[in-house]
Amino acid sequence: MLLTEIDAVNWNAIPTPRPRPRTAGGHDGARTGRPDPAAGLRALAAARDLTAAASAVSTLTSGSLRRGRTGEVLPAAVVAAPFLLDIVERGHPHARESAVVLLDGAMRSAPLADFSRFRTTAGHDAPLCCAIAELVRARRESLSKCGRSGEYLLATSDAHWRFDIREAAGASGDVLALGTLQGALPAPSFGGELHHGGSATAVGTVTVECPPVRGAAEACLRLAGLAAAPTAGDSLAGAVLYPGTCGDREH
Repeated sequence: MLLTEIDAVNWNAIPTPRPRPRTAGGHDGARTGRPDPAAGLRALAAARDLTAAASAVSTLTSGSLRRGRTGEVLPAAVVAAPFLLDIVERGHPHARESAVVLLDGAMRSAPLADFSRFRTTAGHDAPLCCAIAELVRARRESLSKCGRSGEYLLATSDAHWRFDIREAAGASGDVLALGTLQGALPAPSFGGELHHGGSATAVGTVTVECPPVRGAAEACLRLAGLAAAPTAGDSLAGAVLYPGTCGDREH
C-alpha cells in the first residue's frame, strides 16, 4: 500500500530547482537529471539492513529532498513527510531511524530563496520547516508510541510553532490575539509571520500574554511592530502566525 501511494504522487509537479552541474573539482551532491524522490522512498520503505537504508538516504539527500553541501531542504520534503512518518511508525528499525534523521534534518535545514514555501491545505504559504512540523504534530498520538524516536521528532516539531487566531483586538498600539497554539511557546522577543487574506505580514515581536493551561491549547499572544497593522474593522479571525525565524531562513 505504501509503495502504491508513493508512486501515485506526481513528483514532477512539485517545484524543484534545476540540478547543479558537476564541477571539474568534485561532486557537490547534485545530479545531471531531475532527482526522483519516489525511488529513494521506495528503497527506504523496503530497507531491511543498514546498508540498504544508508543507500536510500543517500539518494534522498542528493537532490530529491535535500541537496548540496549545505543540505538545502526542498519542497518535495513536505510531500514526502507523510511517507517518512509511515516508515517511522511501521518500518524496519534501520529504515525507521533513517526516516527520523531525514525528517529532523528537513525541519532544521534552510531552503533556497525561491523554493522556501509550501501551500498548506488551509491556503497558507508556510515555510517548509513549519509545513513539515505540522504533519509531524498531526501524528502525535502514534509517534508517542514510537519511543525515543517519536519523542525526538515531536520535540523538533515543537520549535516550529503555529498559532491560529480566533479573535483579535488592538491594545496600546499592539494586537492582542486569542487562539490555539500548536508546538512550544514562542521565545521572548521573537518575531512572527502573520498569514491572512492570502498575504504574509512581518510581526516585530510576539510575546505571551496568557500561556495555555495544562492540557489545553488556548493562549493569548501580543503582536507588536506589525509591518502592516490592521485598520479599524479588519478582522484577523482565521489568520495564522508562524515563527519569523522560520520564514527568514533561506540560502
